[in-house]
Amino acid sequence: MKIIITAGGTSEKIDDVRTITNSSTGRLGYAIGRVFAEKYGDEIEKIYYLHGMRAAYVKHPKVYPIMIEGVADLQEQLTKLLTNEKIDVVVHAMAVSDYIINEVTTLDRIRGVENSECKADLSGNKISSDIEDLVIHMKRSPKVISIIKKLSPSTVLVGFKLLSGVSHEELIDVGCRLMDKNDCDFVLANDLREIGRDFHRGYLIHKDRTYDIMENNEQIADMIAVRIMEGR
Repeated sequence: MKIIITAGGTSEKIDDVRTITNSSTGRLGYAIGRVFAEKYGDEIEKIYYLHGMRAAYVKHPKVYPIMIEGVADLQEQLTKLLTNEKIDVVVHAMAVSDYIINEVTTLDRIRGVENSECKADLSGNKISSDIEDLVIHMKRSPKVISIIKKLSPSTVLVGFKLLSGVSHEELIDVGCRLMDKNDCDFVLANDLREIGRDFHRGYLIHKDRTYDIMENNEQIADMIAVRIMEGR
């Protein structure tokens, strides 16, 4: 059995020293990886652990860590693995950037009032810190989750949906829509209001719209692993 787990967050480069990222710690992905490695290691050949640059990875003989930087990097690594190997399960817990850098410019350039004497230098590997009005233009990133079942239809896919400050009904409804759109087998839906240092309420939605309720990362990780392993 071969599994891919994605964890942590992606980072999009502005220049060689600056990035735009998100606040994902990768703790939930780490908990999921640990459960599969420690409880089901005898049944698993490999766990490919695709993790963000600031996220820790599970150290275990069955775990193969692959560091991910941006969305393009994640898409490339997933495509390579799903194309070249038979992957039984993908647990896509990574917080993927919704937007990527399209262009870096200035307000004066946008307004067309920049004069030649004060022209901002955006060239080179590091944007000058002397620029007063830097503008970062972003565009929507590709939805990486959408390629997984297209590349490997038989792979069991667990998607994740994080919202903030919505009703319970909306949270479950949005999770179900993610499931339908990307042919997920399960979706873990959670609300930022129900996540803290010592608690994390999650709802693992099934194909029939029923769901399991968990109260922390360890319970979530255990439930995901149990549902996947019992369905084999």
